[in-house]
Amino acid sequence: MANRENKENLFLIGFSGSGKSSVGKKLANILDYNFIDTDRVIEKDTGESIDSLISNEGEQEFRKIETRILSKIDFSESNIIATGGGLPTIEKNVIIMKNHGEIIWLDASIDLIFKRLFNSKEIRPLIGSNVKKENILNLYNSRLNVYNIADIKIDTNGKDIDQIIKEIKKNYG
Repeated sequence: MANRENKENLFLIGFSGSGKSSVGKKLANILDYNFIDTDRVIEKDTGESIDSLISNEGEQEFRKIETRILSKIDFSESNIIATGGGLPTIEKNVIIMKNHGEIIWLDASIDLIFKRLFNSKEIRPLIGSNVKKENILNLYNSRLNVYNIADIKIDTNGKDIDQIIKEIKKNYG
């Protein structure tokens, strides 16, 4: 584990529906850190939903916006940062995260992700509004190597938010 004094930011990465926002909000409250959800910041900054941005501008342009938003974060503060599922697919974003904090991968099974996304009202643009396990599996598998850059991997299967937070705190210090 890196020296915590130099790692006052925690980046939560993982697939859509893995619990990054839910865990991040509660963890930030417990640790008295700021909570930043990059998707919500992008929506506020652009005035558009993530779905609309990707539909209108394309994924490549959206990734540029993600990088710009990530670059503007005040890393001198203590932050819990819930990232978009594809944010770590851009090398510059990985470098920013590695330079400014610990990266925690919240991993979940395809079945759990499917269940959460199927029951979600939010449209996940790269999966589509018609959530199919096959689409999730293909996108998940394409991102496995990217998620493996994490300093810490937390298996979220069968765990509630409090159990996940307890495991993060145990690994983080």
